Amino acid sequence: MKIQLDRLNDLEIEIHRCLMTASQDQPQMTITEAAKLADVSPSKISKLVKKMGFSGYKEYSRFLAGKELVKQKKLNSEFARIQDFMENFDASSVDYLADLIQQSEKILLFGYGPTNFCMEYFEYKLNFTLNKNVIRVSQPSLIPDLLTDDSLLLIFSVAGKFANFDPLFEEAKKHHAKSLLVMEEMNTDLSLDASEIIFLTKSHQEEHLKSHEKTRTILLMYIEEVIRKLTKNDPRE
Repeated sequence: MKIQLDRLNDLEIEIHRCLMTASQDQPQMTITEAAKLADVSPSKISKLVKKMGFSGYKEYSRFLAGKELVKQKKLNSEFARIQDFMENFDASSVDYLADLIQQSEKILLFGYGPTNFCMEYFEYKLNFTLNKNVIRVSQPSLIPDLLTDDSLLLIFSVAGKFANFDPLFEEAKKHHAKSLLVMEEMNTDLSLDASEIIFLTKSHQEEHLKSHEKTRTILLMYIEEVIRKLTKNDPRE
């Protein structure tokens, strides 16, 4: 098992060293005793050990006592991507999108292929959350006629490699509408301005997968966070 000390900050390293030293005299320390010794909360200890790569304090305690660790099951590539997304998630992107939605009277949702089903779900949730005109667009050719100066064009995509978004964003500019592309995978080949794109991860799904074969799990997780933020900010609540 790889102990990930490089992920710790100075305070966390000091806590770890303190517990390593104390464990020589107290090999059976509980998490409460460890927290008291390090002058931090038990939740801080719990977060620390998980940050180091342990499944929990019990496994960390075995490590401190010099006992053999049970080898953890290796996550499949998709679970590993989701875990990385959760650990490195930028919550400010949720705030940014929620603000754009709240500032707009009409929200147009679009995605190609299976992503459009995610937009159908997003439309359903938004209609129950906000009193706004929310439209899931089934075909890109319909977008120009729906755009107005008080609308927000939201396009979601996994990789952005199988479609050209530039014409849609140009149409948004012509109508003085706001627009945003939410991308799951990092794609530096896109010509859009940085302010028009949110990248949810720096990872990529397996290269041999075709667009329709790729998962939309992270896009749906992001949608749920945006809905949660909007619900929290809803003055009717």
